[in-house]
Amino acid sequence: MNDVNNKGSVQPLRPSSLYSSVLVAISLAALVATYLLANSSYEMGTRTYGFLTIVGVFLVAAVLLHFSLSQKATGNGDPSKSTEIDRQLSALDDAYEFFAGSLKPADSFRLIASRAREILPFRTLTFHLCESEGMRFIAAESVGPDAEHRRGRSSNFDDGIISRSYFSSVVEVDRATASSRPTAAVPLKSGSDVFGILHLDFDMNYDVVDLDLHLLEAIGTRAAPLLLSSIHFEQSRTNAVTDPTTDLPNERAFYMVLENQVAESQRKGSTRPLTILALDVRSFEEINKRFGHSAGDRVLGFVAHLIKDNLRQMDFLARTSADEFVVVLPTASKEISHEVIARIQTGFFGRKLKVTELESVEIELNIGWAAFGTDGETPETLLRVARERKQQTKSLAPNKVLWFPTEFAS
Repeated sequence: MNDVNNKGSVQPLRPSSLYSSVLVAISLAALVATYLLANSSYEMGTRTYGFLTIVGVFLVAAVLLHFSLSQKATGNGDPSKSTEIDRQLSALDDAYEFFAGSLKPADSFRLIASRAREILPFRTLTFHLCESEGMRFIAAESVGPDAEHRRGRSSNFDDGIISRSYFSSVVEVDRATASSRPTAAVPLKSGSDVFGILHLDFDMNYDVVDLDLHLLEAIGTRAAPLLLSSIHFEQSRTNAVTDPTTDLPNERAFYMVLENQVAESQRKGSTRPLTILALDVRSFEEINKRFGHSAGDRVLGFVAHLIKDNLRQMDFLARTSADEFVVVLPTASKEISHEVIARIQTGFFGRKLKVTELESVEIELNIGWAAFGTDGETPETLLRVARERKQQTKSLAPNKVLWFPTEFAS
């Protein structure tokens, strides 16, 4: 008997269901034989011997059936294949033991895919990461002929096999249809929660009824901790170089990028100009004092957004500390850097941020700059010169903030 999902695709029986079905058939046969024997004209001794024979045959058949399915689950009775499967699965355990917390998700996925390919004839393997807040799946990684088409795509929590596996927390399998390949979905769990799905599809002529779901579950059990530790590792790396208030790279990330860009300019000399900018918010302390730190944080987010909107695609913006922002302008000559500065200043002109229900504020920036070669040839020197020029513009500018009642704020 086959299950049919909501979309009409047919799912093969699980090995456990097949075992139960055959066992029921054997039980029914034993019951029928017992009934016929009980109502026969044989002597009591003969009937007793017959009853014992039926019980013995039933037990032997059940044991043989269980043994047969167990052999199929470990390589169709081939000891060498069973040993190879165990070796490949053990390799995932070893990878988690030795590399947990130090591999990127892409590297962990490639390792899992290479091991799974040794024991499963899949066509494409995709790792779908669950984003519970957005109620969707993201195809984070994929290998196979359809990988480029699938990687990065998102899907909603609908009635597909991925969603079924997510909600059931068990392996799901679909046979081929006229429009889709045979496929399987394996849940990846952290405790009792599913955080992702391994989605496998196969060639059209592959009969997924031959799939051992216990083997797929074993792969999922071993792949889950390896992928989860890699995801946590990547998040830790991101958090280590990200400013939580503005979601911009932080000072550590800025120095990493600046050192790399300075090295490139040192190597290529005058053919590769480089400029850095140092910016801060004029009278930011007064805003914080008057409206509180939550308003100050909103000002920083507003400033970060406007600066970024007026940079070139190749430029790198970071927040270092307090209200200071720094920008790396690769390949920017004096003329280009002046154009970028002018664009930033124009972007802020006349723009107002509502800080309370009754007041808005027009924000202005202090900006300093330093050019590689002219102002220095090391990251430290360039940043020092840019900050000094920023302080000079700050001392020359009026130290005040323009406040606007709500009715006059745009």
